[in-house]
Amino acid sequence: MSSPYDPIDASLGPAGAALPPWQRRVVLYLRLLAGFLLVKTVYSWTLICGVWDGETSRFEMLSLAAQSAVIWAAIMNPVAAVGLWLGVSWGVVLWLVTAMVQILINASAPEGVGRLMFVAIIETVLVAIYAFLTFKAARESDD
Repeated sequence: MSSPYDPIDASLGPAGAALPPWQRRVVLYLRLLAGFLLVKTVYSWTLICGVWDGETSRFEMLSLAAQSAVIWAAIMNPVAAVGLWLGVSWGVVLWLVTAMVQILINASAPEGVGRLMFVAIIETVLVAIYAFLTFKAARESDD
């Protein structure tokens, strides 16, 4: 005979409850986004350290705005990725602030606009997907 009370799950409280479908999608998206940010961090650090470059680093040849964008991403993205993976609100806020700064810096970089504008477009699409998913999850919880 089994009891509905399980002392192991009692400490989880509401976190142990099953999430509705759209909220599960938001959590999955945040975890995938955290992985993307970690990959982007590794790329930023390889660019800063000059991995796979010859005598001169591509990083040194970038404009100050482009260097700022790369350094910002290298420092802030791993911190935001940890918060996104954990699903805490500060992770989302930090990612949104980081994405906004990345978009502004990349969109205003005078040279290398092709690659940096591509990064700004990707960041904008990621933010738009997050807005859509959270909108659907909020509507789901209202029903």
